[in-house]
Amino acid sequence: MPPATRNAFRYLCWCLSRALVSSRACTDLPAGQSEWEGLLRLSGEHLVVPQLRWALREQGLWAALPAEVADYLDAVYTLNLERNCGCEEQLRELVTRLNGIGVVPVLLKGAAALIDGLYPTAGERMMSDLDVLVPANRLPEALHALAAVGYRPTVDAGERLPDPVGYDKVVHHYPALISSDWSCRVELHVHPVHLPFAGLLPSDEVFADGRQPDWRGGCCALPSETHFLMHNLIHSFLNNTLLRLQRVSLRQLFEFVLASQRYGGTIDWPKLHERFARHGYENECRRYLALAQECLDFAPQYAGEPAIDSRDRNANAWEIFRLEADSRGLEWTLNAAAQIRARLERVRREPGRIRMLTKARFYSNFFRSLGR
Repeated sequence: MPPATRNAFRYLCWCLSRALVSSRACTDLPAGQSEWEGLLRLSGEHLVVPQLRWALREQGLWAALPAEVADYLDAVYTLNLERNCGCEEQLRELVTRLNGIGVVPVLLKGAAALIDGLYPTAGERMMSDLDVLVPANRLPEALHALAAVGYRPTVDAGERLPDPVGYDKVVHHYPALISSDWSCRVELHVHPVHLPFAGLLPSDEVFADGRQPDWRGGCCALPSETHFLMHNLIHSFLNNTLLRLQRVSLRQLFEFVLASQRYGGTIDWPKLHERFARHGYENECRRYLALAQECLDFAPQYAGEPAIDSRDRNANAWEIFRLEADSRGLEWTLNAAAQIRARLERVRREPGRIRMLTKARFYSNFFRSLGR
Protein backbone atom coordinates (compact mmCIF):
# COMPACT_ATOMS: atom_id res chain seq x y z
CA MET A 1 0.00 0.00 0.00
CA PRO A 2 1.18 3.58 -0.66
CA PRO A 3 2.06 5.66 2.39
CA ALA A 4 -0.92 6.79 4.42
CA THR A 5 0.52 10.31 4.64
CA ARG A 6 0.31 11.58 1.08
CA ASN A 7 2.77 14.46 1.36
CA ALA A 8 4.93 15.12 -1.70
CA PHE A 9 8.12 13.78 -0.17
CA ARG A 10 6.65 10.46 0.98
CA TYR A 11 4.91 9.96 -2.32
CA LEU A 12 8.06 10.75 -4.30
CA CYS A 13 10.03 8.23 -2.22
CA TRP A 14 7.30 5.65 -2.77
CA CYS A 15 7.42 6.12 -6.54
CA LEU A 16 11.23 6.13 -6.78
CA SER A 17 11.55 2.96 -4.74
CA ARG A 18 9.42 1.14 -7.32
CA ALA A 19 12.29 1.50 -9.82
CA LEU A 20 14.64 -0.10 -7.29
CA VAL A 21 12.30 -2.83 -6.02
CA SER A 22 10.38 -3.71 -9.16
CA SER A 23 8.50 -6.59 -7.53
CA ARG A 24 6.49 -4.11 -5.44
CA ALA A 25 3.85 -2.48 -7.55
CA CYS A 26 2.85 1.17 -7.28
CA THR A 27 -0.85 1.19 -8.10
CA ASP A 28 -2.10 4.35 -6.41
CA LEU A 29 -1.24 7.40 -8.51
CA PRO A 30 -1.50 10.97 -7.22
CA ALA A 31 -5.07 12.19 -6.90
CA GLY A 32 -5.71 15.42 -8.73
CA GLN A 33 -3.67 18.29 -10.09
CA SER A 34 -2.36 19.60 -6.75
CA GLU A 35 -0.79 16.24 -5.80
CA TRP A 36 0.82 15.92 -9.21
CA GLU A 37 2.15 19.48 -9.01
CA GLY A 38 3.64 18.83 -5.57
CA LEU A 39 5.23 15.58 -6.72
CA LEU A 40 6.72 17.06 -9.89
CA ARG A 41 7.96 20.20 -8.12
CA LEU A 42 9.77 18.20 -5.44
CA SER A 43 11.22 15.76 -7.98
CA GLY A 44 12.64 18.76 -9.83
CA GLU A 45 14.17 20.21 -6.66
CA HIS A 46 15.88 16.88 -5.94
CA LEU A 47 16.91 16.42 -9.61
CA VAL A 48 15.14 13.05 -9.88
CA VAL A 49 12.56 13.78 -12.59
CA PRO A 50 14.14 11.22 -14.99
CA GLN A 51 14.20 8.58 -12.21
CA LEU A 52 10.53 9.27 -11.51
CA ARG A 53 9.77 8.67 -15.18
CA TRP A 54 11.78 5.44 -15.04
CA ALA A 55 9.90 4.27 -11.94
CA LEU A 56 6.48 4.90 -13.46
CA ARG A 57 7.46 3.14 -16.69
CA GLU A 58 8.95 0.24 -14.73
CA GLN A 59 5.56 -0.36 -13.11
CA GLY A 60 3.64 -0.17 -16.41
CA LEU A 61 1.73 2.92 -15.25
CA TRP A 62 2.58 5.18 -18.16
CA ALA A 63 -0.78 4.82 -19.88
CA ALA A 64 -2.56 5.87 -16.68
CA LEU A 65 -0.73 9.19 -16.35
CA PRO A 66 -2.43 12.49 -17.21
CA ALA A 67 -1.27 13.49 -20.68
CA GLU A 68 0.40 16.71 -19.48
CA VAL A 69 2.34 14.80 -16.81
CA ALA A 70 3.61 12.22 -19.30
CA ASP A 71 4.56 15.00 -21.74
CA TYR A 72 6.48 16.85 -19.01
CA LEU A 73 8.38 13.76 -17.87
CA ASP A 74 9.23 12.84 -21.46
CA ALA A 75 10.38 16.38 -22.26
CA VAL A 76 12.71 16.53 -19.24
CA TYR A 77 14.09 13.08 -20.03
CA THR A 78 14.67 13.94 -23.71
CA LEU A 79 16.46 17.19 -22.89
CA ASN A 80 18.56 15.49 -20.22
CA LEU A 81 19.47 12.63 -22.57
CA GLU A 82 20.58 15.12 -25.20
CA ARG A 83 22.65 17.04 -22.67
CA ASN A 84 24.27 13.91 -21.24
CA CYS A 85 25.19 12.66 -24.70
CA GLY A 86 26.98 15.98 -25.11
CA CYS A 87 28.64 15.41 -21.73
CA GLU A 88 29.95 12.08 -22.99
CA GLU A 89 31.52 13.82 -25.98
CA GLN A 90 32.97 16.46 -23.68
CA LEU A 91 34.43 13.73 -21.47
CA ARG A 92 35.93 12.01 -24.49
CA GLU A 93 37.80 15.18 -25.48
CA LEU A 94 38.78 15.86 -21.88
CA VAL A 95 40.20 12.37 -21.40
CA THR A 96 42.06 12.57 -24.71
CA ARG A 97 43.68 15.87 -23.72
CA LEU A 98 44.74 14.52 -20.33
CA ASN A 99 46.03 11.32 -21.88
CA GLY A 100 48.13 13.51 -24.16
CA ILE A 101 50.18 14.64 -21.15
CA GLY A 102 50.34 11.13 -19.68
CA VAL A 103 47.51 11.54 -17.14
CA VAL A 104 44.88 8.83 -16.65
CA PRO A 105 42.04 10.60 -14.83
CA VAL A 106 39.55 8.94 -12.50
CA LEU A 107 35.95 9.95 -13.24
CA LEU A 108 33.86 10.67 -10.15
CA LYS A 109 30.17 10.85 -9.20
CA GLY A 110 27.85 11.47 -12.17
CA ALA A 111 30.61 11.11 -14.75
CA ALA A 112 31.46 7.66 -13.37
CA ALA A 113 27.79 6.63 -13.27
CA LEU A 114 27.32 7.80 -16.85
CA ILE A 115 30.33 5.99 -18.29
CA ASP A 116 29.74 2.83 -16.23
CA GLY A 117 26.15 2.50 -17.48
CA LEU A 118 24.73 2.51 -13.96
CA TYR A 119 21.35 3.68 -15.26
CA PRO A 120 19.27 2.11 -18.06
CA THR A 121 20.19 4.98 -20.41
CA ALA A 122 22.23 8.17 -20.25
CA GLY A 123 19.05 10.17 -19.73
CA GLU A 124 18.11 8.94 -16.24
CA ARG A 125 20.80 10.83 -14.34
CA MET A 126 20.83 14.63 -14.11
CA MET A 127 24.31 16.16 -13.91
CA SER A 128 25.49 19.61 -12.93
CA ASP A 129 29.20 19.23 -13.70
CA LEU A 130 31.93 16.74 -14.57
CA ASP A 131 34.16 15.73 -11.66
CA VAL A 132 37.58 14.39 -12.63
CA LEU A 133 40.37 13.32 -10.27
CA VAL A 134 43.96 13.98 -11.38
CA PRO A 135 47.26 13.53 -9.49
CA ALA A 136 47.96 16.65 -7.44
CA ASN A 137 51.48 17.02 -8.88
CA ARG A 138 50.07 17.02 -12.44
CA LEU A 139 47.41 19.69 -11.84
CA PRO A 140 49.41 22.58 -13.39
CA GLU A 141 50.01 20.54 -16.56
CA ALA A 142 46.37 19.46 -16.70
CA LEU A 143 45.19 23.06 -16.45
CA HIS A 144 47.59 24.09 -19.21
CA ALA A 145 46.43 21.25 -21.48
CA LEU A 146 42.76 22.17 -21.02
CA ALA A 147 43.45 25.89 -21.43
CA ALA A 148 44.82 25.05 -24.88
CA VAL A 149 41.33 23.89 -25.93
CA GLY A 150 39.43 26.80 -24.46
CA TYR A 151 38.81 25.96 -20.80
CA ARG A 152 39.11 28.80 -18.31
CA PRO A 153 38.61 28.91 -14.53
CA THR A 154 35.60 30.63 -12.98
CA VAL A 155 36.53 33.22 -10.35
CA ASP A 156 34.83 36.33 -9.02
CA ALA A 157 35.79 39.64 -10.58
CA GLY A 158 38.94 40.97 -8.99
CA GLU A 159 39.83 37.63 -7.41
CA ARG A 160 43.19 36.09 -8.30
CA LEU A 161 43.49 32.51 -9.44
CA PRO A 162 45.02 30.18 -6.85
CA ASP A 163 48.44 28.70 -7.49
CA PRO A 164 47.89 25.10 -8.67
CA VAL A 165 51.23 24.03 -7.17
CA GLY A 166 50.51 22.53 -3.77
CA TYR A 167 46.80 23.08 -4.21
CA ASP A 168 46.03 19.71 -2.59
CA LYS A 169 46.97 21.28 0.76
CA VAL A 170 44.23 23.93 0.43
CA VAL A 171 41.06 22.64 -1.26
CA HIS A 172 39.93 19.35 -2.80
CA HIS A 173 39.31 20.72 -6.31
CA TYR A 174 40.43 23.66 -8.42
CA PRO A 175 37.88 26.40 -9.34
CA ALA A 176 35.45 25.05 -11.93
CA LEU A 177 36.53 25.23 -15.56
CA ILE A 178 34.14 26.30 -18.32
CA SER A 179 34.38 26.23 -22.09
CA SER A 180 32.22 28.01 -24.66
CA ASP A 181 32.25 24.79 -26.68
CA TRP A 182 30.61 22.63 -24.00
CA SER A 183 27.65 22.82 -21.63
CA CYS A 184 29.14 21.24 -18.50
CA ARG A 185 31.52 22.75 -16.00
CA VAL A 186 34.60 20.65 -15.21
CA GLU A 187 36.01 20.29 -11.72
CA LEU A 188 39.56 18.98 -11.57
CA HIS A 189 39.91 17.23 -8.21
CA VAL A 190 43.16 16.61 -6.36
CA HIS A 191 41.23 14.80 -3.61
CA PRO A 192 38.04 12.83 -4.28
CA VAL A 193 36.36 14.33 -1.19
CA HIS A 194 36.57 17.54 0.86
CA LEU A 195 39.71 17.90 2.98
CA PRO A 196 38.08 17.16 6.37
CA PHE A 197 37.29 13.68 5.03
CA ALA A 198 40.38 13.05 2.90
CA GLY A 199 41.60 10.34 5.29
CA LEU A 200 38.42 8.36 4.72
CA LEU A 201 39.02 8.11 0.99
CA PRO A 202 42.64 8.90 0.06
CA SER A 203 43.30 9.84 -3.56
CA ASP A 204 46.25 7.43 -3.93
CA GLU A 205 43.96 4.55 -2.92
CA VAL A 206 41.32 5.62 -5.45
CA PHE A 207 43.96 5.68 -8.20
CA ALA A 208 45.41 2.32 -7.15
CA ASP A 209 42.05 0.50 -7.03
CA GLY A 210 40.43 2.18 -10.03
CA ARG A 211 38.75 0.15 -12.76
CA GLN A 212 39.67 0.95 -16.35
CA PRO A 213 36.68 0.66 -18.71
CA ASP A 214 36.95 0.11 -22.44
CA TRP A 215 35.44 3.44 -23.39
CA ARG A 216 35.73 5.27 -26.70
CA GLY A 217 39.43 4.62 -27.02
CA GLY A 218 40.39 6.95 -24.19
CA CYS A 219 42.28 5.83 -21.11
CA CYS A 220 40.37 6.76 -17.95
CA ALA A 221 39.46 5.00 -14.72
CA LEU A 222 36.39 4.60 -12.53
CA PRO A 223 36.43 4.26 -8.74
CA SER A 224 36.16 0.70 -7.46
CA GLU A 225 32.63 -0.34 -6.56
CA THR A 226 33.43 0.07 -2.86
CA HIS A 227 34.99 3.50 -3.37
CA PHE A 228 32.00 4.63 -5.45
CA LEU A 229 29.68 3.94 -2.51
CA MET A 230 32.08 5.46 0.00
CA HIS A 231 32.37 8.60 -2.10
CA ASN A 232 28.58 8.91 -2.32
CA LEU A 233 28.16 8.57 1.44
CA ILE A 234 30.98 11.01 2.30
CA HIS A 235 30.05 13.68 -0.23
CA SER A 236 26.28 13.52 0.14
CA PHE A 237 25.80 12.87 3.85
CA LEU A 238 28.94 13.68 5.84
CA ASN A 239 29.83 16.81 3.90
CA ASN A 240 26.68 18.24 2.33
CA THR A 241 24.09 17.26 4.95
CA LEU A 242 25.91 17.09 8.29
CA LEU A 243 28.70 19.64 7.68
CA ARG A 244 27.05 22.07 5.27
CA LEU A 245 23.50 21.73 6.65
CA GLN A 246 21.97 20.87 3.28
CA ARG A 247 18.97 18.58 3.20
CA VAL A 248 19.49 14.99 2.15
CA SER A 249 19.66 14.62 -1.64
CA LEU A 250 17.24 12.01 -2.96
CA ARG A 251 19.26 11.89 -6.18
CA GLN A 252 22.36 10.81 -4.27
CA LEU A 253 20.43 8.48 -1.96
CA PHE A 254 18.78 6.84 -4.99
CA GLU A 255 22.19 6.40 -6.63
CA PHE A 256 23.58 4.83 -3.45
CA VAL A 257 20.82 2.19 -3.39
CA LEU A 258 21.03 1.61 -7.15
CA ALA A 259 24.82 1.12 -7.00
CA SER A 260 24.45 -1.20 -3.99
CA GLN A 261 22.13 -3.40 -6.05
CA ARG A 262 24.05 -3.13 -9.30
CA TYR A 263 27.49 -3.86 -7.86
CA GLY A 264 26.20 -6.42 -5.37
CA GLY A 265 28.77 -8.86 -4.08
CA THR A 266 31.72 -6.92 -5.54
CA ILE A 267 31.36 -4.31 -2.76
CA ASP A 268 33.72 -4.84 0.15
CA TRP A 269 31.24 -4.00 2.91
CA PRO A 270 33.57 -5.02 5.79
CA LYS A 271 36.22 -2.63 4.44
CA LEU A 272 33.68 0.17 4.10
CA HIS A 273 32.34 -0.39 7.61
CA GLU A 274 35.80 -0.67 9.17
CA ARG A 275 37.04 2.50 7.45
CA PHE A 276 34.16 4.63 8.70
CA ALA A 277 34.39 3.14 12.19
CA ARG A 278 38.15 3.72 12.38
CA HIS A 279 37.71 7.39 11.51
CA GLY A 280 34.87 7.89 13.98
CA TYR A 281 31.99 7.89 11.47
CA GLU A 282 30.43 4.50 12.18
CA ASN A 283 27.17 6.01 13.44
CA GLU A 284 26.93 8.34 10.44
CA CYS A 285 27.47 5.40 8.08
CA ARG A 286 24.61 3.48 9.70
CA ARG A 287 22.42 6.58 9.66
CA TYR A 288 22.81 6.97 5.90
CA LEU A 289 21.87 3.33 5.37
CA ALA A 290 18.88 3.86 7.67
CA LEU A 291 17.80 6.84 5.53
CA ALA A 292 18.11 4.69 2.41
CA GLN A 293 15.98 2.03 4.08
CA GLU A 294 13.27 4.42 5.26
CA CYS A 295 13.09 6.48 2.07
CA LEU A 296 13.80 3.92 -0.66
CA ASP A 297 13.30 0.45 0.89
CA PHE A 298 17.04 -0.28 0.91
CA ALA A 299 17.53 -3.79 2.26
CA PRO A 300 20.99 -5.17 3.21
CA GLN A 301 21.68 -8.33 1.23
CA TYR A 302 25.37 -9.13 1.65
CA ALA A 303 27.60 -10.23 4.49
CA GLY A 304 29.42 -7.41 6.21
CA GLU A 305 26.88 -4.68 5.50
CA PRO A 306 26.60 -2.42 8.57
CA ALA A 307 23.66 -3.43 10.78
CA ILE A 308 21.06 -0.70 11.30
CA ASP A 309 18.43 -0.56 14.02
CA SER A 310 15.83 1.73 15.58
CA ARG A 311 18.52 3.96 17.13
CA ASP A 312 19.86 4.82 13.69
CA ARG A 313 16.37 5.55 12.41
CA ASN A 314 15.62 7.72 15.43
CA ALA A 315 18.85 9.66 14.88
CA ASN A 316 17.48 10.67 11.47
CA ALA A 317 14.26 12.15 12.86
CA TRP A 318 15.38 15.73 12.14
CA GLU A 319 16.46 14.93 8.58
CA ILE A 320 13.16 13.16 7.86
CA PHE A 321 11.16 16.02 9.41
CA ARG A 322 13.05 18.49 7.26
CA LEU A 323 12.38 16.52 4.09
CA GLU A 324 8.71 16.04 4.87
CA ALA A 325 8.19 19.66 5.92
CA ASP A 326 9.31 20.81 2.45
CA SER A 327 9.50 24.37 3.82
CA ARG A 328 11.18 27.11 1.82
CA GLY A 329 11.51 29.25 4.95
CA LEU A 330 13.25 26.47 6.85
CA GLU A 331 15.62 25.80 3.94
CA TRP A 332 16.40 29.52 3.60
CA THR A 333 17.27 29.78 7.29
CA LEU A 334 19.48 26.70 7.25
CA ASN A 335 21.13 27.79 4.02
CA ALA A 336 21.90 31.19 5.57
CA ALA A 337 23.48 29.50 8.60
CA ALA A 338 25.55 27.23 6.36
CA GLN A 339 26.71 30.10 4.14
CA ILE A 340 27.75 32.23 7.14
CA ARG A 341 29.63 29.34 8.69
CA ALA A 342 31.37 28.47 5.41
CA ARG A 343 32.48 32.06 4.84
CA LEU A 344 33.80 32.44 8.38
CA GLU A 345 35.71 29.18 8.01
CA ARG A 346 37.21 30.38 4.74
CA VAL A 347 38.37 33.61 6.42
CA ARG A 348 39.83 31.58 9.28
CA ARG A 349 41.84 29.45 6.82
CA GLU A 350 42.86 32.46 4.70
CA PRO A 351 43.00 35.54 6.98
CA GLY A 352 43.81 37.78 4.03
CA ARG A 353 40.23 37.32 2.83
CA ILE A 354 38.91 39.43 5.68
CA ARG A 355 39.26 42.43 3.37
CA MET A 356 36.34 40.98 1.37
CA LEU A 357 34.04 42.11 4.22
CA THR A 358 34.51 45.68 3.01
CA LYS A 359 33.39 44.93 -0.56
CA ALA A 360 29.80 45.10 -1.81
CA ARG A 361 30.41 42.02 -3.97
CA PHE A 362 30.84 39.89 -0.84
CA TYR A 363 27.32 40.72 0.34
CA SER A 364 25.70 40.45 -3.09
CA ASN A 365 27.24 36.98 -3.52
CA PHE A 366 26.05 36.02 -0.04
CA PHE A 367 22.43 37.00 -0.65
CA ARG A 368 22.47 35.40 -4.09
CA SER A 369 23.68 32.14 -2.51
CA LEU A 370 20.62 32.04 -0.24
CA GLY A 371 18.39 31.39 -3.23
CA ARG A 372 20.15 28.17 -4.20
